[in-house]
Amino acid sequence: MNEKESLDLITRMINNTRKSIEKNAALPMLIFGYASVITSLAVWLVLSFTGNPVFYILWAAIPMLGWPVLGLLKAKRSREEATPGSYIGRIIAKMWYLLAGVMVLCMIVPFIIRGFPVAFVMTLLVAIGVSCSGLFVRYLPFIVCGFAGILLSFAFLWIEGIVQSSVLALIFLIIMVIPGHMLQAANNKNPKNA
Repeated sequence: MNEKESLDLITRMINNTRKSIEKNAALPMLIFGYASVITSLAVWLVLSFTGNPVFYILWAAIPMLGWPVLGLLKAKRSREEATPGSYIGRIIAKMWYLLAGVMVLCMIVPFIIRGFPVAFVMTLLVAIGVSCSGLFVRYLPFIVCGFAGILLSFAFLWIEGIVQSSVLALIFLIIMVIPGHMLQAANNKNPKNA
């Protein structure tokens, strides 16, 4: 194998890795995006009617529903397609596991420390994860929506009360659901990525 063939092989491997990651990135964005939007609206509705802060526990529905649904759909997809994982894909997954662990800790802190800006921190973490995922695979909608989410997260330093939940629904729609659907549409339009 000469130098040109080696470079062509490396380029093909990088492009195949990118396409594989792009193809698989829409599913978690949509599952967790919709879970976050629905949970945000549910928390807002329940708190609007009851005013009881114990219902903030509903936020636990996002990981409790999201991870099993994602696991089932990924298992089904891996049985249908025998595509090996890539190093970059594993790095992105580990980054999201780390962020998810920090977010779970952030769900506990408000019960201990009154006034902890949980909406700000959670939105910031998700937006950083989305923008980093976009930067890894060079997918512009993830980058743009992630950075928009970073900027929008600072609004939670001024927004207070149960209205935060309705604003969270809108922000999760912007940073996860919309770019997830854009990626899904691009994958459906271009079957080479699928």
